[in-house]
Amino acid sequence: MNNALDRFDDPDRDSVLSAVRFLVLAGLLNAFITAFLLCRLPESRAPRIGALLARAVIYVGIGALGGVAGAWFYWKRSSRAFQLRAFLPFRLFALTCATAWIWVPSVVLLSRRDSPAGVAIAALGGVILAIGARKTIPLGDPLSDPTRERELFAATLATPARSAHGYIIAIAIYAAGYALHDGSTLTASGLFALGAFLFAWEATLAPGSRFGYWDNRSAGLRLIRFTVPAILITLWALLDGITHREQVATAGAAFANGRDAERRLVTTLAPGGRDGYESIILWPLPEKKQIIPPLPARPNFLAPGTFKPLIIRFDGPYFYFQAGRRPDSTSHQAQGTPLGVHIEATNTMPLSIEARQTLSTAIPTVCCREMEVNIENRDNQPGAIAMAVLLRDSSKPRQPAVYLGQQPIESTQPMHFTFKTAPVFETLRFEVPVHPSLRRFDEITVMLLPDVNHALVGPKIAIREFQLIPR
Repeated sequence: MNNALDRFDDPDRDSVLSAVRFLVLAGLLNAFITAFLLCRLPESRAPRIGALLARAVIYVGIGALGGVAGAWFYWKRSSRAFQLRAFLPFRLFALTCATAWIWVPSVVLLSRRDSPAGVAIAALGGVILAIGARKTIPLGDPLSDPTRERELFAATLATPARSAHGYIIAIAIYAAGYALHDGSTLTASGLFALGAFLFAWEATLAPGSRFGYWDNRSAGLRLIRFTVPAILITLWALLDGITHREQVATAGAAFANGRDAERRLVTTLAPGGRDGYESIILWPLPEKKQIIPPLPARPNFLAPGTFKPLIIRFDGPYFYFQAGRRPDSTSHQAQGTPLGVHIEATNTMPLSIEARQTLSTAIPTVCCREMEVNIENRDNQPGAIAMAVLLRDSSKPRQPAVYLGQQPIESTQPMHFTFKTAPVFETLRFEVPVHPSLRRFDEITVMLLPDVNHALVGPKIAIREFQLIPR
């Protein structure tokens, strides 16, 4: 098989190698299409492990057969079919590439729920394909053939060929990271697989002579060794997908049943009045209209050279809800302040309390070093409470919020708790990091995190203002 390569000159060998690259991509694309069409989660909510194992075996076979069929279709119609058969038999080509195609079903199953594990498996498939191709495809380097006559010092004087693989690997890694951050898991999987393939190709040495390349038996045994872990990983992808589907279904059922079940929250918005609601949005009381002279525009908040902090008075809503029932347009809405209302749960499910401040102008994170949150505490219910802060860019709804951590509210801690006849004012500080995924923010979300002793009653803690400290 490898002796046939000696009949090809350099242009012929390069064209044949280009045809082989095209066949690899055609088979991989066909394997993905086949997996997308045929690889689905079972309809049963609690399938037996034996049935799932059989399904995993079928899916791995679908990935391999889909890739082989796609490559064979273009192999038969290639204008260089005769040269391809002399250069690399199709059976050896299929056995080598199938070791990568068998991972396609698990990548597809994991990408449907945006799991980063699919990216790692795609990279693994790229490495396996590169090593197999390096050991199977004869490159025909005359300097590495000991039986071929060559001039003295030919290997020393040979000029190394230039390669752009390093640039492609770097671009693929950066682009894959951006795609993964943007939620395009399947795109990130393809880019990471490309980078891993090129890296493994460059790191793997080709055989020293034409006799060191793998034959059909070596490639077949390698395919058998990789088939077993591919089946197990596909089985895990099926189990993970079923678990995720059931969690989503359970949350949806809890939301649907919550509207007909017992009211979850009981609120007293005025003395003597008690009404039950599922969730509550508490808006601040409208301020009295004042005549204010026009102020000069400040287009650049916290611009370089600024030393004074930017003060933002809190005027956003408070959200009170329980698990599975976040506030929406159907939630009960009222006006007031947490300092003057009583909100508690009528069951044993803890309350979640959030406050949200929307900014009129986005703040660049590189300009803000620290955020101070000034609060007023009039709560006399024992129980420690912590505060967490999240920043979000509303122009990118798919981008997750950046978590700044949590700080304990000192006046609620057991060693500092006292019955309050006057309000206690506190300032909590949160460092704002330069986060690569958040260049700016225009929403501040504050979460109050009470312990189990204070989990069923809304704390009488109000946010007064935010102070953004420039860098």
